[in-house]
Amino acid sequence: MDKHNFATRHLLARSLLSYLLYPASLIYAGYMLFRRKFLFPKPFRAPFKVISIGNIVSGGSGKTPITIALAKALQNHGLKVAVASRAYKAGWENSAAMISDGKGPLTTVANAGDEALMVASALPGIPVYVGRKRKDVLRLIAPSQPDVVILDDAMQHLRVARDLDIVIFDGKIGLGNGFVIPAGYLREPLSAIPKQAIILLHSKDVTPVNDILQKALCPLRQPIFSARSHASKILNGDNELDPNSLKGQSISLVSAIAHPESFESSVRALGLSFCTHHRFPDHFAFTDVSAMRDLLQDTSHYLLCTTKDYQKLLTIPTLKDRLLCLSLTTILDEAFVRQVLKALR
Repeated sequence: MDKHNFATRHLLARSLLSYLLYPASLIYAGYMLFRRKFLFPKPFRAPFKVISIGNIVSGGSGKTPITIALAKALQNHGLKVAVASRAYKAGWENSAAMISDGKGPLTTVANAGDEALMVASALPGIPVYVGRKRKDVLRLIAPSQPDVVILDDAMQHLRVARDLDIVIFDGKIGLGNGFVIPAGYLREPLSAIPKQAIILLHSKDVTPVNDILQKALCPLRQPIFSARSHASKILNGDNELDPNSLKGQSISLVSAIAHPESFESSVRALGLSFCTHHRFPDHFAFTDVSAMRDLLQDTSHYLLCTTKDYQKLLTIPTLKDRLLCLSLTTILDEAFVRQVLKALR
């Protein structure tokens, strides 16, 4: 089954199947609200400020780019910052470990995971840690006495207390079909958003924010801000390439992200066209040779990938000489940064 097409037909839009699954989604939504309210009455409280960046929608909404941008912004305001990621499906997921001391990655993508290594590479001067058990990670961080720790993708992790939740929505996808799993794209109902949360609408390139999303969020009466990511440069190792120099060359795209269409839009925004797009499941490790058959047989001049996938693809000797990486720049509203600083005070 093509999971991407299934999500588009039944989770992002309403279909007969999503309506049939709606009763089950009500049960699941009730459990998630019960879990949030009653199952973790005494979460672990760290001796420093903790910010959770997450979402209530399945798949990617730009949590990691927002984490990177916010860490830089808080660092620029004089705060001592650390970042913690889960290391999803990576070797150190069930450990608590430092993967960067602020001077660059200390381990491989196989141990750290794609998103965590992306954070470590993008944040000089900021230590990065990984581990699924966030309480253990916060205890590991404590001796370094940071002012604030940013937890990437932690909204549903309720075993640790946080001083602020930042809830991100993809400006294009919005709420999907508005139903909760398994009938829709929501992990939790909107009423699960904590009262002290800040809502951030994240859009890419020139894509406008979904009007239905904005109308649905207004009744929550919580601060709503916007952030925008745009394609900024193409990298070949440490060298930056002029996109115009690639025009006329055959290019294929490679990605293992939740919403591959957003990657295609970013490439087109640079005025580039491509032959094909090799799409893989989110967080795909690029170790299954049979699943990569078409990619390995691709004869394009260049293979253009996301920052998230770059380190994993570099481990494939037959691809790395043709591999390019599309880098995005994320812009935060200064009013949003001030609101975060106010909440931390």
